[in-house]
Amino acid sequence: MRSAEPARGQDKIVVGEGLYFLIIVQNGQVTHFTPNVSLSHADFVKRSVGRLPEGAWVGSATKNDGYLTAINSYTFYQNQLPASPEIQKIVHDKFC
Repeated sequence: MRSAEPARGQDKIVVGEGLYFLIIVQNGQVTHFTPNVSLSHADFVKRSVGRLPEGAWVGSATKNDGYLTAINSYTFYQNQLPASPEIQKIVHDKFC
């Protein structure tokens, strides 16, 4: 059984294989996140910050085959491509 609470390791949040987190990045850091993927990206943003601030990014992070990837929110960007290298680095600095 998978834990509902993320494990912490070396000041990073451990993402279990196949699990997802919803994430907001702003000003070079992860500002909000949740493992509650029953929320849509729109609901996550609304509950976290009201409206997505200009310049902020929202998406998901998941680990598959041991590799952590940040994925753009289709709701906000009309694609589910891997996020930019800058966002990938910020997500990797917070999660592992």
